[in-house]
Amino acid sequence: MRERIHAPDLAGAAAWLNVDRPLSIKELRGQVVVLDFWTYCCINCMHVLPILRDLEERHRSDPLVVIGVHSAKFDAEKDDQHILAAMRRYGVSHPVAVDSEMRIWSQYAVRSWPTLVVIRPDGTLAAVAPGEPDPSVLEGLVSDLLSETTAKPLPEARGPRPEADIARPLNYPGKIAQGGGKYFIADSGHHRVLVTDPKGNVLDVIGSGLRGAREGSFASCAMDDPQGVAFQNGILYVADARAHVIWRAELPDGQLARFAGTGELGRAPLSGRTRAEETALRSPWDVAPRGPELYVALAGSHQVALIQDGFIEPIAGNGREAQIDGPGLDAALAQPSGLSLQGDVLYVADSESSGVRALDLRSRKIYSLAGGPGLFDFGDEVGPIAPGMLQHPLAVAATQSSGLLVADTYNDKIKRFSPDGLRLDPFYEGDLEQPAGLCVLPEGEVLVADTNHHRIVRLAADGSRLAEVEIVGAPQPQQGVVEAPRAASRQPQGAGWFTAILQPGEGLAQGECKIILRIAPPEGFELAKGAPFTAAVEITRRSDLIRVTPELIRGEQPEEIVLYAHCAHEADVESEMIVNLRSVACDARDHAACWPVQNAFRIPLRLSIDGRREVRFTLPLELPR
Repeated sequence: MRERIHAPDLAGAAAWLNVDRPLSIKELRGQVVVLDFWTYCCINCMHVLPILRDLEERHRSDPLVVIGVHSAKFDAEKDDQHILAAMRRYGVSHPVAVDSEMRIWSQYAVRSWPTLVVIRPDGTLAAVAPGEPDPSVLEGLVSDLLSETTAKPLPEARGPRPEADIARPLNYPGKIAQGGGKYFIADSGHHRVLVTDPKGNVLDVIGSGLRGAREGSFASCAMDDPQGVAFQNGILYVADARAHVIWRAELPDGQLARFAGTGELGRAPLSGRTRAEETALRSPWDVAPRGPELYVALAGSHQVALIQDGFIEPIAGNGREAQIDGPGLDAALAQPSGLSLQGDVLYVADSESSGVRALDLRSRKIYSLAGGPGLFDFGDEVGPIAPGMLQHPLAVAATQSSGLLVADTYNDKIKRFSPDGLRLDPFYEGDLEQPAGLCVLPEGEVLVADTNHHRIVRLAADGSRLAEVEIVGAPQPQQGVVEAPRAASRQPQGAGWFTAILQPGEGLAQGECKIILRIAPPEGFELAKGAPFTAAVEITRRSDLIRVTPELIRGEQPEEIVLYAHCAHEADVESEMIVNLRSVACDARDHAACWPVQNAFRIPLRLSIDGRREVRFTLPLELPR
């Protein structure tokens, strides 16, 4: 039997939120513990939160404790109040350790966001799983571990259930648009869109306030964190980030209908031209219409897509999270979260690269105006364009003559590119907190969704402050969900969810390298020659610096997997690769019994200046229990 590894304690947090004291692994003995290593900017982390929320609801009477470990990427994310605001916005009810110095992260050898760590009731590690979990696999593992304990739940180790603040008219407004003499405000925290006149008087409300994805009349329909809004010819398009849907609101008729997306989270980037309503999307965050065309920023798959004639297709972004310019489908984006059209150019707020990109719609080539070159190059600067001038921008807005505006969200500022694009200058700062939406009015004034202050601010064309738009007549939203969380089906899984916690091998050198993976079946078993075999490979940390091919291998069982890597590092950097294997293992004596095997491995990679051109790893397969 493999020796069990005891989970390190949770010492080193700068603060604890949603709980009145620090928690320890020792006091949680008897409980099944799920640690969620996250940071609130990360779109994949956002995808994990609803899975954990539903897991907690299903097991509210069981000895299960979920604890968030917030290990910040951006400087702004180290602020306790910013983290608390994100928790309230995304409905995080469990305790959260503020791990701004990444001490807990280091103790658990975590290498990427998100990562889940599951701890047995005896305090030992059951699984360490980077990436978005399969809900059914997580449910199966947790249920199996709960059967090992007779302990009672610890109510004091659970935070309060968050409730939306229905007293204020706006709750974390995301984006704003105008058209036909009206303003359209994504009241994201209340799961609705407000339609107002320019003075802020509410004319209509799209969405009941219930969380979910339901078509119907404006009063009965449901959305889940609507973000981007855009108006054209009597129709309002809404990018619903957590429902994973593009909605079409017919203003004269008062009806909301699904325009794209299935309502389920897509599991892969878009590929090819598919029917829009039959295609699962990953966190659409903004929309921009142009005649019969609708452009969509898909933050979750790092792509920009075009919807036209009922079909959707990617036009920029290959699905990798990076900042790579060039032809649209060869280029890479990093969580595109804001769009603005000007003629044949689509400007993109590329939040995770802290950059701004421009997509030429004629050639479908993309180029960078600012940001990068890596995903960890950010700052707060003005002047000639250079790396590290922005911090997680969420919105852009083109003006007629005075340059492109950008919401420098995590720096709490609005900045402006010079008309020639060679400089970034101040535009407005002073009393904003994480602004996420911009809208330029026909007369040149600018509306700002001041998200964490729950308000809309109006600025003059020169950047001077004019006034807050006072929202009058907004009804209280309903609270709750359209339907209760569905029980995830239980599926058998291997003894290790992610079966290996491997140590880094020799470092990879710059340029072209080779990674060789040897597959080792358990003692007494062998891999079935000629059996179907699949290996899926993904770089989950620093994908901007390393590219591996092939990413998908199908065919008969190989003796070794040979991967070719191109490394573009200029210093020693820690990376990580996930390999998902599907194979068949048989009894080595007579093949009288064979088992399908599905294992996943997290493989830490080191990129080194003095590294090697070839590294080898052994992947020890485990059979299903």
